[in-house]
Amino acid sequence: MPVSLSDPKCQITKLRLMAITPKFTGIVSLISSTFIIQHVLRDRRRRKLTYHRLLLGMSISDFFGSLMCFLSTWPIPRGEACLAAGTTATCTAQGFFNQTAALTTPTYNISLAIYYILVIVKGWKEDRVFKIEKYLHALPILAGLGTGFAGLGLKLYNGAGWICWIAPAPNNPERDNPNYGIFRLAFLYADAWAIIIFLAICMCIIYYHVLKQERKLDRYRVSFAQKKRKQSKKIRNQAFLYVGCVYITWIFGSVFRFMEFAGQTPPTFIVILFVTFFPLQGFFNLTVYMFPRILRYFEEGVPLTQSFERRRSSFLSLVTSARNSISKRRSSQAPFGDGNVDNAEDGFAHEVDENNMDNMIEEITTGKEGKLDGEKDSIDELEGIVEA
Repeated sequence: MPVSLSDPKCQITKLRLMAITPKFTGIVSLISSTFIIQHVLRDRRRRKLTYHRLLLGMSISDFFGSLMCFLSTWPIPRGEACLAAGTTATCTAQGFFNQTAALTTPTYNISLAIYYILVIVKGWKEDRVFKIEKYLHALPILAGLGTGFAGLGLKLYNGAGWICWIAPAPNNPERDNPNYGIFRLAFLYADAWAIIIFLAICMCIIYYHVLKQERKLDRYRVSFAQKKRKQSKKIRNQAFLYVGCVYITWIFGSVFRFMEFAGQTPPTFIVILFVTFFPLQGFFNLTVYMFPRILRYFEEGVPLTQSFERRRSSFLSLVTSARNSISKRRSSQAPFGDGNVDNAEDGFAHEVDENNMDNMIEEITTGKEGKLDGEKDSIDELEGIVEA
């Protein structure tokens, strides 16, 4: 007998919304993750970049997680939930993929945060990051599959209201584990909250580091220094946005679980917000993934499909133009700008001639100014990678 909204379980508004809402948000996230996957795989250059491969791994994980959310109550054994039409076997399968993806996807954000730290703070280049990339993939994959298979062996996966996950099974004593609450905490929520804290620390490190570099760049009045500062802000904001995706995805689920662990019944609006936002990480990831391209289009009129190589050519043209301008000013004995460099740290200004200004741009563009410029070189590379 086919299931329908006329089933007794579907007559309760809360249960009906719990069954239907994730199907809409789940399919949106599924399509979003599919777009990122194909966007990376169909381009050989993207496939060679660590940043894009990390996003590929995250999106593949989210693809399965979004699919499980789209299925929502369908795999739950018939009669246990609204629109439930499955069996113990289908519920077990959904529970396994749900648990695996639910932990793998946010753990990939740890790998992405580490990647940003290495590039922005430590100034690592792509070839150096590549040497440790396997560990950045191993962490989320092993965490997800490890807990997924553990739950499978312990027979923890049962109908959990709107999806199959770690839950009690009062109608099936063989699968009813009284410690399911502890496993929920240990296998997912404690990990997710630890990830949230870790990401917050990483973002504070990145923010402080970029702020420090901005203060160094503020000493220069050349437009090129301002361009470098803008690049740093752009990359920092990109990292923040990916972390924001995790927070938005998990905030309502965390409130829901905190109330459950406290022995309280979450109100209906919290439940609906939970089942609405939890499946949407793929959509949020796509929004952040496309953000630099969209921003570039509105700021510079650059088509979304323009390649990084053309961007690099534009960048080199900018440097060449700056050098030519300096040479012309020097030959005419005209002063370059106001001839001053502000020194905010020492509280005084000193004169610089045209030759010093030329050397300063040389240092900024070629990395002769020490650690700052090594980091800025990696920022240049990362900007191109993000917009590839």
